[in-house]
Amino acid sequence: MKTFLAAGLGLAASAAAWAQGVTVYGTVDLYVAHARSGSSSWTRLQDGGHTASRVGFRGTEDLGGGLRAGFVLESGVSPDTGLGNLPGPDLSFTRQSFVSLAGPWGQVDLGRMYTPMFYTLFRADPFGLNSVFSPLNLVAATDAQPGAQAFAARASNMVRYRTPPGAGFWADVGFGFGEAATASKRSGQFEGAAAGWSGERLTLAYAFQRAHGGSAAAPLADPARTTYQGLSATYKLDALDLYANHVRVRSSLGSTPAARLTSLGARYSFNAVSQVMVEAVDRRVDGSARRQLGWTLGYDHNLSKRTALYARWLGLGNRADASASLAGVTVANNSGDAVRVLAAGIRHNF
Repeated sequence: MKTFLAAGLGLAASAAAWAQGVTVYGTVDLYVAHARSGSSSWTRLQDGGHTASRVGFRGTEDLGGGLRAGFVLESGVSPDTGLGNLPGPDLSFTRQSFVSLAGPWGQVDLGRMYTPMFYTLFRADPFGLNSVFSPLNLVAATDAQPGAQAFAARASNMVRYRTPPGAGFWADVGFGFGEAATASKRSGQFEGAAAGWSGERLTLAYAFQRAHGGSAAAPLADPARTTYQGLSATYKLDALDLYANHVRVRSSLGSTPAARLTSLGARYSFNAVSQVMVEAVDRRVDGSARRQLGWTLGYDHNLSKRTALYARWLGLGNRADASASLAGVTVANNSGDAVRVLAAGIRHNF
């Protein structure tokens, strides 16, 4: 009897959840790649070449009067092993985990989510910034910048405001509270914002984010800050889409030089079935000969609205003994080794 009651209550709870508009969604993406860097090479099955694999739950509730509540819980998955990632191996909702309240005035989110600057760069990247083969992932490189913090796509303990969706002016503002931040210590704190204008063909945007470092070993020390600023643009011309980004990275540490990164990309759609993408990214550090030039050529063939076959060819050059990396390929420290990856895969959304 108890088992029957428990099952009935479970079914009732599930029915109530679906009535409130809960959706299960996700992506399964796997590819086979051959990679080479220096004298080493490998061939493997990996995930996330087109879109990062994930499973998530999202829901909304109409509160009346134009108000709407919602939530997102999203976990990273490695379908080649069945394990979780970010960080893994267990499943955890570290990709996104937030609750929101929206109205005619916009939307406020609280929790762990993508930063305003991530979304700005993502919109101006033909490969999508969180995919393995996007050369724009060089924005997270810190080669020749000792003490600088890598670009963070997400922030925890964040409060974010977004203007209502639609054409014209838009803005995102986010503030992340450090877990132990006080008036005298900002370790782990985050600030970020983005603003732009979206028209029928042209989109222009500016974004910045600042992360405060620090450590538990020196809780009262003034944490070092790393600041990213970026300008992004997209332009649509019939079947051709053009993309551009320029990012400047600075650290509050006087001994750490600034870096700048410029990307140019394009996507051409032959029809609703086939698209070709290309992007090149140049990263330079002030006062240093160390430099990176990364590029990717890609092809997508859509079998349906949910399923696509794809191919990617990625290259990365490291100048003057630099040792940045792309696509998860290990590059020996101070080697100047290049990276080459050739891959083919399948992506399915659900």
